[in-house]
Amino acid sequence: MENNFFNNDSRIGIPSLFYDTLTGKPFSKCQVCEKEIMEHSTNYIIEKVFRKNIISGKIDVHFEFAICFDCAMNLTNSYSKESKENLQRFFTENVEQDFKKHQEVKLATERDVVEHLSACSITGKPVTELDEYQIIGQFTGQYINPAMAPVMIGSGAMDEVSDLLSNKTLDEIDDFTGKYLTGPPEFRDFFKAPKRRPILV
Repeated sequence: MENNFFNNDSRIGIPSLFYDTLTGKPFSKCQVCEKEIMEHSTNYIIEKVFRKNIISGKIDVHFEFAICFDCAMNLTNSYSKESKENLQRFFTENVEQDFKKHQEVKLATERDVVEHLSACSITGKPVTELDEYQIIGQFTGQYINPAMAPVMIGSGAMDEVSDLLSNKTLDEIDDFTGKYLTGPPEFRDFFKAPKRRPILV
């Protein structure tokens, strides 16, 4: 799908919002195959989940990862046919419509990207009103992939996406997260019923 989000004369580097929280630098490797993603114009995805800390009240990164397109494709190919059809329909009806609605928006700087991610791409709810949300961006080497603007998805929309996934697909996601993603003990609760969160690669 062609979009008009990016100025033709600009290439936007990786916004710091998508940096590795532990190092404060861009991710350097795919979490799955450990391929160097900053070299040779590798296409990859970064996904980060933010959640409000019930003690401090601050919004913290709950988990994050970078995954190359090949590994992401292997994961999504493992999804059931039902899940893939449901997800395709959902994002076509929601996210793509959001793109069309904002075709006049031009992303030329990191600040533009941050502003673009300040509300849920599906519901329009401001990030300041969310206790939990995900951001997903596609990148090529050191730059945002110009074919797809980053998106932000709030907890309500995340619940809707989870409801579209079959048990087989949820089991595949469980296997993936258990093998490749790490985090504090409460991290595993993110993927358990009743609020089993999707991986949106």
